[in-house]
Parts: sequence; C-alpha cells; structure tokens
Amino acid sequence: MSDLENEFRLTVTPEDPDGSKRAARLAKLGAVAQADPEYDDVARQILTLTGATWAGVNFVGEHQHQFFPGIAGPGTQSVDGADPEIGREMPGDHGYCVYVVAREKAMALNNVMDYARFAGNPVVDALGIRAYIGAPLVDEEGATIGTVWAIDDKTHQWGTVDVDAMKEVAAKVMGRIREKAAAGA
Repeated sequence: MSDLENEFRLTVTPEDPDGSKRAARLAKLGAVAQADPEYDDVARQILTLTGATWAGVNFVGEHQHQFFPGIAGPGTQSVDGADPEIGREMPGDHGYCVYVVAREKAMALNNVMDYARFAGNPVVDALGIRAYIGAPLVDEEGATIGTVWAIDDKTHQWGTVDVDAMKEVAAKVMGRIREKAAAGA
C-alpha cells in the first residue's frame, strides 16, 4: 500500500464485514432502534462517571448505522415537544463508536486532535469534540453489538481506571439487554 493510500485509510470509517451478522444479533436480542428511558438513565450515570458533556448507549447496526437508545447531555432531550438538537441516530462515518465495534476493545481518546484518523471526524466540527471514551457491548456469543460512550468538548486524562469503569457499565448494560431478551421485552 502506498503512503497516500495509508494516509487516506487513516481518515475513513473502518471496514465492517460483520454488519449483517451484528444487525441479526441485535434483532435476536430485541435491541431495537427506539429510545429507552432506562438507557437514558445509564447515559446520565456515564456523564457523572466521566465528567463528559454527552454520553450514551449505542447500538451499531448494518452499514455501521448508529442508534442511541440512551443519550444524555445538552441538546439531547425534547423541549416543549420540539425535536432535540442532537438526535438519536448517526451514520457510521460520524463519531468514534464504530472504531470500538471494529476493534472489539474499549478506547479512550484524551485529545482526538492528536490522531489524524480521529481529528477529521465530522463530529469534531459539528460539536467541537475533543475527547472520547467508549467500551464495547459484547454478547454471550462474543458479538460486539454496540457501545457505551462519552464525548466532550474538552480534552481529558482518562486512564485505565476510567476505561475499566466504562467496561463495567458496558457489562451491566449487556446484562440488562440479556434480561430483556429473556423476558421477551
């Protein structure tokens, strides 16, 4: 691969050969693209945990389409019946969760501007994002179906303790997804 091709690959969304399998797994688990107040509560807990501005629970479907059944932060809630400024859906080429899903590992970016791959992401300009932390939602079959995440417009010094805390939140959310699936909810 040439240097130019390497440079280009750094700025594109990761490949997603498991998208259709992941979408099928989400459907089997009943993890559907709809707002869930329980996951909004989880998002608020993540805000407290991380000190970030926005947080959420993200299901990543086919073609890396992202849906946030839980989201919290400024502009995420409806005011007087109007649509929120920040919606619950996002394409795969926006944000950082698709990288966590592709890697199947937690990730902390204390300053997204330090990484060419992440500095050019559309959310940098749209929301002024400077930091990201996320952990994968991994089901009992080992499939990564989404993430729990936090983003901020300030840099952070998230470390191993913070990543481990996000992994714990992800495990609890995954446990709740399994409970809901077992109950047929």
